[in-house]
Amino acid sequence: MPHYHLEGFESTWRLVRETLASQKFRVSTPNGLELAVDIHYTAGKILTVNIVSAGEVSKATLEPIMNEIARLGLYRGDFAVIDYTISITERIRDGNYSISEELREHRQL
Repeated sequence: MPHYHLEGFESTWRLVRETLASQKFRVSTPNGLELAVDIHYTAGKILTVNIVSAGEVSKATLEPIMNEIARLGLYRGDFAVIDYTISITERIRDGNYSISEELREHRQL
């Protein structure tokens, strides 16, 4: 389902998953760079963001991505800081890992 708040971005953003407190996107930049961007909307006006890039990312490439992340944050609330981590890899794979029933039955809270 397309989100209207992604319109007008320089890069192409595709929503992978969304919760009340987070969003996960796959992003394609105009120069062909592929990114995975995981945004967590946390307290204290801080966006906590994990970015994974399939290839080297320059400051010039990162700047519009950060501006678009800022727009997403301001759409959600009054955020003032983006606390981010960026990782560089050759390839990005998305996945899920299922926690076994046995572990879930014996969890310790």
